[in-house]
Amino acid sequence: MADKSRMLMRRRERKDKEAAEMTKDVKEAKNEGQKTENNGEVPLPEVPLQAATSGAVAHGQNGDFQVEPMELPPFEIIAGDRIDPFVFKFQFKNVEYSSGRNKTFLCYLVDKGNTSDGLLRGYLEDEHTGSHAEEAFFTQCLPHYDPDLKYTVTWYVSSSPCSACAEKIAEVLKARKNVKLSIFAARLFEWEEAEIQAGLRALHAAGCKLRIMKPLDFSYTWDTFVENEEQPLNLWEDCKENYEYYHEKLADILQ
Repeated sequence: MADKSRMLMRRRERKDKEAAEMTKDVKEAKNEGQKTENNGEVPLPEVPLQAATSGAVAHGQNGDFQVEPMELPPFEIIAGDRIDPFVFKFQFKNVEYSSGRNKTFLCYLVDKGNTSDGLLRGYLEDEHTGSHAEEAFFTQCLPHYDPDLKYTVTWYVSSSPCSACAEKIAEVLKARKNVKLSIFAARLFEWEEAEIQAGLRALHAAGCKLRIMKPLDFSYTWDTFVENEEQPLNLWEDCKENYEYYHEKLADILQ
């Protein structure tokens, strides 16, 4: 009982702290005149409903990869090269309670092996009311999948996938054996929910490498995906502590 009380007290303290930090972040944004809506991002055209994937996959008679359609409401996925620095600091902050952070930011690296394309790099941003960045990655960033290539894909995401996305990604990885995916997450999304935990275990079983972002990973993502004007990232005070918290939770889920 004492351990449970301490855990609840710790959660209340974290929630109060995050509320204060959110207020501070908003004030800083106003003072600096930051505009997070027009930061050089390029909206992608809407994808027809028949092209939106549910992640349910199968091989056709000719061995080609096929994706079953899924009806989705109209949505817009934002794609770009580099993220606004204030947006990154807010969305990727590895707090325990993510109130106000209602988007997923997915920074990606894709290595196709010995091809002329080189290393593909960029990011996707979604609204949770429509298609999620994780499934949009496969339709927008890898629309021309080649079964003869070897894909090494790395994601740095602001939060781990929801249960639906985890299931879809797992199905894609099972069907596309030549795609190796590593996911580094700043936070665990609703990790206490049983269906979320089941989704993460399904991803792990499908061969996806799941990791929590270390302080060094935040600095790397800042240098690689953020319009930082060559300024280093000043990590927040409890970054390492929060990493250790989420790392322990993920290990418990996947064991």
